[in-house]
Amino acid sequence: MRRRELERDARRIGAALLSIVFAPAVFSTAGCADEKGGPNPSGTLEAVEIDIAPSMTGKALEVRADLGDRVAAGDTLVVLDTELLVLQRAQAEANRRSLAAQRGAADEDRKQAERALALAEKTLGRLRALFAEGTATEQQVDDAEAKRDQIASQREAARHRVAYFDAETEKLVAALAVFDRQIRDGVLLAPADGVVLVRALEPGEIALPNRPALRIADLSHLDLRVYLEAEDLTRVRVGEKLPVLVDALRGQAVDGKVVWVSPEAEFTPKNVQTRNARAQLVYAVKIEVENPDGILAIGMPAEARLTRERRTGTGR
Repeated sequence: MRRRELERDARRIGAALLSIVFAPAVFSTAGCADEKGGPNPSGTLEAVEIDIAPSMTGKALEVRADLGDRVAAGDTLVVLDTELLVLQRAQAEANRRSLAAQRGAADEDRKQAERALALAEKTLGRLRALFAEGTATEQQVDDAEAKRDQIASQREAARHRVAYFDAETEKLVAALAVFDRQIRDGVLLAPADGVVLVRALEPGEIALPNRPALRIADLSHLDLRVYLEAEDLTRVRVGEKLPVLVDALRGQAVDGKVVWVSPEAEFTPKNVQTRNARAQLVYAVKIEVENPDGILAIGMPAEARLTRERRTGTGR
């Protein structure tokens, strides 16, 4: 009798221990699902980050934005030293003006040659008529033809000089356009509204091509990317508003809006746990979260509350 009582007490103690061991796991699973048995997918807040990088090498004269500064589209952020480019452009402009003067002289030579050629053609015609009447010699006609041919050659030479100067002018105009673009690129402007997240360049340092000097992001709204299994896609629809719980706000919900649902499945990211641990493929969903007061930040963990019940069928 005593032995049976001891065995019964041992079984009770074992059952109590098992309930204690598995209680956290049961609680954890329940915490990632709503009252209707569906998932409350979680992720971290993201934003579109823009790197501001020069397209050329240059010394930084000014860096006008600091960490945390708010900038507006079109604001001047970085000013590079472009003095050498300005001087080279001035030299190219002087060469262009010189070519323009030479081209003008060559064009005037062409016009004079054309007038002289017209006169030589007229004189040759008269001599040929006189030669036919017997009042001019063959030598006079030959001399007139030679003079006509000489003037025609001068005209062609003048035309070639004009064409050459035109081609050289086009090259200089293109070079001037390159200098203008490089000088403009020496001033880095904000492409959009945002907040400075990274400042990697200081005045006096040498900026290198395509190496970010600043990084900005528009924090007025952030994105929450979550992943759902195929059977849960019926619970979201593009344009639908739903609450988003951010851990840093201690349970306070903010407004979210579904802006994109991936049309293609992908393998579950390593840092995401789904309701069904055996599922291998999930669909990405992007939820836009408004942040007008700036209380949210990139990287904050958040959870989307899917309020609609799972529906049958394929429509979303």
